[in-house]
Parts: sequence; structure tokens; C-alpha cells
Amino acid sequence: MREVPCRVIEDLLPLYHDDVCSEESRSLVEGHLSQCEACRNELQRMRAGLPVEEKVTVDRNSDDRVMKGIASSWKKGKKRSFWKGMLVTSAVAACLVLAYVGLFQWNVVNVGTENAEISKVSQADGKVFFHLNVDDGYKISTLKYDVNSNGDFYVTGKRQVIKEEASRPSALENADEFVDLSEQEEIRGEKIEAIYFGTPDDRKLIWKEGMDLPQTDQSVLERFGFE
Repeated sequence: MREVPCRVIEDLLPLYHDDVCSEESRSLVEGHLSQCEACRNELQRMRAGLPVEEKVTVDRNSDDRVMKGIASSWKKGKKRSFWKGMLVTSAVAACLVLAYVGLFQWNVVNVGTENAEISKVSQADGKVFFHLNVDDGYKISTLKYDVNSNGDFYVTGKRQVIKEEASRPSALENADEFVDLSEQEEIRGEKIEAIYFGTPDDRKLIWKEGMDLPQTDQSVLERFGFE
């Protein structure tokens, strides 16, 4: 509870001196007297019968009004503290959620090419097929496609900050993939001259314009639903 002003205690001292105040007022006065020498001196003058400055007469109803005012002020302060605590708690919880999502959900880390192997490159009906094997023990969450103004098309593996161990051999880190050249050129508005796995700073060539490729096996076409 916040500190009670001396003027409030001075109004309660006559009641306290005459032992007619409520228990709440008594506790309030005694707590204040333990810390305020001026009010202790005022009480001593009362007990000695010395003249004191005339005060406005305070009745029991006035005592109750003083206590109610103090209680109301305390409750308001308590409510403000509660809502401040709620805001701080909500902010901390939001930060924890964002941190969790950022570390375990957002695919923001590029997969390097050091352990990447590209094989079985072939073509059929304007599509380039290949087998991607990234043997570093960790899962690839998604593949991102992008193309630059030079016509370099990038197939980039993405992971979360906290990497997850690979568990299925048929997942993205060890699977057949393909790029539909005409479809990607239409979507991105750029003619594709070459396809790479990785990024402009770390890449492995999959296919380049003019490269002589074998026809894709029928079994691979059927796996993707092509006949």
C-alpha cells in the first residue's frame, strides 16, 4: 500500500488517542507512527494534555470515508499493476512464439552443395528431370525456385535454423525432381538458359542450353503421372 500522508493521520489521531477508531484505522495509524517522528510528537502532545492546533472535528463517518479513499486508491494501483503485468506477460509470450517459429518452422537456411549429388539428368517434352541426393544427414524442408536476368534458374533447398535429421530416404534430400521449362518461363517471365542446384554463390550445374540429354525413362515419367 502506498504511503499515507501526514494530514490523513492527523485527522485520525484524535480517534486513535481516544481509542474509538476502527481496527483498520488503528493499524494504519500505528504503521505510520513507526516511521514518522512529527506525528509521534503530535500524539505525545495529545497524551500530555498540551494544547494543539485546533482541527476540524472528525466523526466515525469521516474515518470511514478516509479509509475508503485509501482503499480505492490502493485498488486502482493494484489494477494498473495487474494490466501492466498482463501486457509484459503477453509481450514475452509473443517473443517466445516468434523465436520458436523462427528456429523450428521458418525455412530460411539454404542447403549447401558440398554434399549434394546430381544424377540421372534427362529430358522429355520440355521438362528436365534429375535425381537429387543431399547426403549430410539432415532433412530438406522445401525446394525454392528462382531465376535471374541471365536466365539462370536455381533450385534451392531450404531448412529451418534448427536442422531436423533426415528419416525417410524418399524425401526431398533423396528424390527425383523435374523442372518444366516452358511453365517456369511463363510464370517468371524469363527464358531459362541453365538450371542449378543451390544459390548464385554456391551452385552445381544440373542442365544448360544445348546440353545433349537422354530421354527420361518411362518409369520416371509414370512416377510423376506423365505418360
